[in-house]
Amino acid sequence: MKLSLPIAWRLATMFAITAAVVFSGVAFFLYHFLSDSIRAQVRSELEFHHTLLDPVIETRHTEQEWQFVHRKLDGMAQEGSRVRYWIKSPDARYSYGEPFVLKTGWKMPESQFGFVKVRDPVKIWAVLSRTIPAYEGRPPIEFLVALDATAYIETKENFTRVMGIASGLGILLVAVLGYWIAKLGLLPVRRLSRQAYGLPPNNPRERLDIAGLPPEIRELAVSFNNALERRESAWLQLEGFNADVAHELRTPLTNLIGQTQVALARERDLGVLQDVLESNLEELERMSSIVNDMLFLSCAENGHRAAELSEFSLQKEAQKTVEYVEYSFAERHLAVRVQGDVQVRADKRLFHRALANLLSNSARHAHADTEVTVSIEARGEYVWISVSDRGDPIPADQQSRLFERFYRGDAARTRSGVHHGLGLSIVRAIASMHGGTVFVRSAQGINTFGFSLLRSI
Repeated sequence: MKLSLPIAWRLATMFAITAAVVFSGVAFFLYHFLSDSIRAQVRSELEFHHTLLDPVIETRHTEQEWQFVHRKLDGMAQEGSRVRYWIKSPDARYSYGEPFVLKTGWKMPESQFGFVKVRDPVKIWAVLSRTIPAYEGRPPIEFLVALDATAYIETKENFTRVMGIASGLGILLVAVLGYWIAKLGLLPVRRLSRQAYGLPPNNPRERLDIAGLPPEIRELAVSFNNALERRESAWLQLEGFNADVAHELRTPLTNLIGQTQVALARERDLGVLQDVLESNLEELERMSSIVNDMLFLSCAENGHRAAELSEFSLQKEAQKTVEYVEYSFAERHLAVRVQGDVQVRADKRLFHRALANLLSNSARHAHADTEVTVSIEARGEYVWISVSDRGDPIPADQQSRLFERFYRGDAARTRSGVHHGLGLSIVRAIASMHGGTVFVRSAQGINTFGFSLLRSI
């Protein structure tokens, strides 16, 4: 399993990397600034020596005059060992001084200005050379002035060493302080974490305390509380669902057990046993219907979408559904009218099932000798299918719960042994599988149940 670093370590590492980049940039700038300053200062000093001596050498061409040049250079060289002079010439009479004994790997600079490292003793010299043109009988010569730059270079190296140490210590200090700051800044997160760990498992209504939290952490806590709220809703729904399932299955199971026990209590003839088996079969079919509907709702709530899609006319298919449930309407002398039509791409089988559930609901609750209207209407990218009938008003507090599993809004429906309260829940699931929703209205004696579908999914 891949381990991830704690946030405090990550922040400290990022602080250290940032400090390394900043310190390195500053050190690089200062190093080059100091190097350029030293080079400029050393060159300026060498140029000063050239300014003093170049005019003395340029006009000397005889051997007697050249002796004066030697004495002049000897005198200036004796003033201190920081400066050396020598003259390179193809004519030995116009040469002066001995070349440096360079340290292994070093050579004289090919340009006018550069640095060389010499032996015995080990020093670093800055050299500036100038070519003096021929004058009468004297050939052109190269005049070199060397300045002991060891102190300058050592200053630069010491500065570089100190800067490196200071940068390293600075990066380490920033990392340590960054870790401390991160730990301090994450205190609300740790407090929130302790609260989350302390939430009791048997109390889904408990929430995190968001008072005094920073805005960023508050947003996280609010999101977590919203998740807890959804968990509470799911928990309560699951508790209610378990109770409903137990209640719905208990009745047929009790009937099955009771009838079977009575049948086995004494000898029965074949006709009585056949009646018992037929009654048991009805109860088993009811239980099978409940289980199948629950499996369908479970698939729908797990995000399953309608799969068997085809193009069809809603009015045409609605007429087929009306013919399928026509017997239920005929018993109560109900007329059915279908109005409107929209061409859609949907699952035809699921559409029939949803509309049949709504029509069956109307057939049970509409007033006798009235008309039931199936309306089909397009609104934008959705199509709305509704079933309206005349019936008893539905209280407003019940309307929002009519599409819940096993919910029955009145005593008559509660006593029903045939319908187990999943029809409208299945309508909602089918609408959800087609990207739609459900709705209910009750006004002026007209009750309307319906659902929407995307015209093409």
